[in-house]
Amino acid sequence: MRSILLSAVMLCSVMTTMAQSQNSDEVDPNFHIYLCFGQSNMEGNAQWESIDNQYVDARFQMLATTNFDNPKRTLGNWYTAKCPIVSPMGKLGMSDYFGRTMVAAMPADVKIGVVAVAMGGSPIEMFDKDKYQQKMQEKEADGGTPWHVTLAKNYYGGNPYGRLIDMAKIAQKSGVIKGILLHQGCSNCGDPNWPKEVKKIYNDMLTDLGLQAADVPLFVGETEREDMGGGCSGHNSVVAKVPQVIPTAHVVSSKDVPGNGTDPWHFSAAGYRIFGKRYAFEALRVMGRECRKDADYSLPNNLKKFFTPKSFDTTIAAKAKSNVVLKLWCTFNDGHRENLTDDATFTSTDFTISNGRVKVGEEGSSGTVTATVTDFTGTEHTVILTIVASDANGLGYKYTSVADAVGNNVAIVNEDENKAFYGSTDQNLAYDVLDKAFVDTNTGYMFKVESLSDDADASVRKYYRLRLIQPNGSEYNIWNRPGYLNSQPATGWCSFILGLNNQNGEDMKNGAVWDIQYEEGKGFSLKNIGTGLYLKDAAPAKYDTPTYFSFCSLSNATAIEATHISTPTDQYIYNMQGMKVGLTSDRKNMPRGLYIVNGKKVYLK
Repeated sequence: MRSILLSAVMLCSVMTTMAQSQNSDEVDPNFHIYLCFGQSNMEGNAQWESIDNQYVDARFQMLATTNFDNPKRTLGNWYTAKCPIVSPMGKLGMSDYFGRTMVAAMPADVKIGVVAVAMGGSPIEMFDKDKYQQKMQEKEADGGTPWHVTLAKNYYGGNPYGRLIDMAKIAQKSGVIKGILLHQGCSNCGDPNWPKEVKKIYNDMLTDLGLQAADVPLFVGETEREDMGGGCSGHNSVVAKVPQVIPTAHVVSSKDVPGNGTDPWHFSAAGYRIFGKRYAFEALRVMGRECRKDADYSLPNNLKKFFTPKSFDTTIAAKAKSNVVLKLWCTFNDGHRENLTDDATFTSTDFTISNGRVKVGEEGSSGTVTATVTDFTGTEHTVILTIVASDANGLGYKYTSVADAVGNNVAIVNEDENKAFYGSTDQNLAYDVLDKAFVDTNTGYMFKVESLSDDADASVRKYYRLRLIQPNGSEYNIWNRPGYLNSQPATGWCSFILGLNNQNGEDMKNGAVWDIQYEEGKGFSLKNIGTGLYLKDAAPAKYDTPTYFSFCSLSNATAIEATHISTPTDQYIYNMQGMKVGLTSDRKNMPRGLYIVNGKKVYLK
């Protein structure tokens, strides 16, 4: 009997070993799998376009972490990774062009798979195995169920972390987990405990899946930056600390990644393509591989347009005797733009380059810098950048005064930074090529200076609101409400530069009203009435000292405007060039100098 039992045990042992061996044989070491989790930017928030699903390589696979109706997908099965990848509610997101780029860069025998769980609005605690239940029970202030809780129940059985682990274990039967992608933060914006929470979740994943940190790096993406319209960019200082607590973590930059222009949290379709590629580039670097297309891979037309440069910006306008930051911007064949500065090498025989900057000379002087960059296809580009030192105005244009501009379309130019407050459809608020602010009819938003109504308090009649308009003159709205240039508001979610008009008459409190001040020889400064601070570049008003701007009308962007002649009954004060610089009632507050008041030259002390 003992002999029979022993034989049975040995038989079971052999069968188990054979089963394990067969399972092991099914695992393809060249099937590289990446786990993806987070909130709406990982879920995907931009509607995909025809270019995105024209061709998706079958080597790029997604594991359905929930059931889909359209396209029809079943939980736990692999599919070619066409949009949407993450959930039935998801759209174009981070994982799409991560996978497409990885497939293009890896040898032909390597497949890429993504296993993704993400919910819009989800706090990081929803992925903590010890805290998610408490978060699932929380209610909104009005007693309603939070959106991320609804998504978790509808798609992930009420346990997002558990679903991700269960699906990852299924994925491990087919391939090898090579990394984890995270994009989350807006729902925990600025939380100093966030890096530690991420570390706990990362360690739990490694333990539950039998992985080693050295083999499975973590890639953490930054939130939308402030100059792109982001409202929780402050979280990026928290994101930067993740590698300090997780040595195998790597931060993926959101610099110059365009937002969608309609809210302060999400990227545009072009932004998701760029960001997905950056996740891939970071993963390739960690693997010790060049960020280049595999020599044997033939890019389909849609990807070829995305990866192939069309033209580079070749002229840099500079204020005489200023330090100029060198930048290399490129327009790609699909129409999107990227800042390739970090990938370029700059050399010059005309300038000394120090820390990516050059010092330009007197007005009218010029020189060249050679930028060299190799694109994803392996093609090296040599770009000659011409740097011209312009006149004292910084850009060589003639400008109207604020009083003349009231009611007209204007561009706001920061002379120190050589940037215009002007966005593309991707909400690039610090565009470098100023000409395009005036000639590009397909993209770009301008500002319309609105004087406060005549029945406003007399003490604030000199103040203005700056309303966004489109190049064709039509109004620009955010969620069907007027969009204004805002400072950081006192309260509320509207903490981004494209603020909403407050309909409760609290425009001044919430930062939608500006004191547009003029100083002879320097230009205009924008002082926010709500904060008492000045605007600089494309950031909310938070500076104690003024930065000077110029106002340029669209219709006469490169021409001298007609000089205005004062009359004895004129209510305005003019400078000696005939530009309105203030009201006669404000003459005591004017900087000392020579002006025209009521048709006469007057020296104001």
